[in-house]
Amino acid sequence: MRLRRPAVLTPQPPPPPKPVELFDEALLSQVRRLSLMPRRARSSGLAGEHRSLRRGSSPEFADFKSYSIGDDFRRIDWNIYSRLGTLFVRLSEVTTDISIHILIDASESMAWNGLGPRRSKFTAARQITGLLAYLALQRFDRVSIASFAQTLGPAYGPAQGRSSIQPMLSYVAGLHTGGATDLARLMDQYLSARRRPGFLLIVSDLLSGEPEELGAALRAYRARGWEVAILQIIDPAERDPALLAAEIEERGSIDLVDVETHDRLRVSLTEEVIERCREAAREWREAVERVCRDEEVLLVSIETDRPVAETLRQLTEAGVLG
Repeated sequence: MRLRRPAVLTPQPPPPPKPVELFDEALLSQVRRLSLMPRRARSSGLAGEHRSLRRGSSPEFADFKSYSIGDDFRRIDWNIYSRLGTLFVRLSEVTTDISIHILIDASESMAWNGLGPRRSKFTAARQITGLLAYLALQRFDRVSIASFAQTLGPAYGPAQGRSSIQPMLSYVAGLHTGGATDLARLMDQYLSARRRPGFLLIVSDLLSGEPEELGAALRAYRARGWEVAILQIIDPAERDPALLAAEIEERGSIDLVDVETHDRLRVSLTEEVIERCREAAREWREAVERVCRDEEVLLVSIETDRPVAETLRQLTEAGVLG
């Protein structure tokens, strides 16, 4: 049986978004000691602040090894020789920068917030995108960001260095939602325009296409040497439609509107309907999790009702941050 993406339904058009201060000093201070932690860091030829698996002659000590003919005699540790009578050479870490790419979902479904006082999914996505890019620029990684809806939007970067932080935060804060999307197709388009592999972070609710299509796109990235992590933004009402029903005063028949296609569906929010919706959402999540597991892609589900500090802890536990 083919799994269709669950429709994003709301009983009324969402109100115009209120201005939100996405980034302030208190928020940025929570992440300054963290760093993005790709499992396979790739050098792009410039000096960064991540530890490489390679050994070299940088000033930062890493280990010792026995002296061999051809080793640089200037790196012999004479203190050890005076104690042990054996020649050892000091090894050092080579620092490397990482090419960080962030695709942020700007389709209309991201503007939804389940009728509650929670942040919209798009507000949460922009905060996460900005904080991750902030960390990368702090560590002198190369950062590229692109929003996507029906097409890929204007991109930011590639940029590098701390002088790029404010322009990046302004870019992310200025993004807005609109239209539907085709994530797999746009991932293919983004990949075809780039020759050098990097670390791709997808920030999206994943409400686009079939899980199998996402899997094919992820497979293409893996074949080209990319590492991919998906941060799935979820409103709690998408996991449990009963939360949505609880916020509606009348449980009679209501018109539900798909915020991307504007299709309407009249339903009665009975216990049976709520349970069927809950089961469909569970099957959808399991299909996405299975695709990511098969393609060795890290998937982290982030709920919009959680504070940013908790989200940072979640990303640290998942290994995205360290």
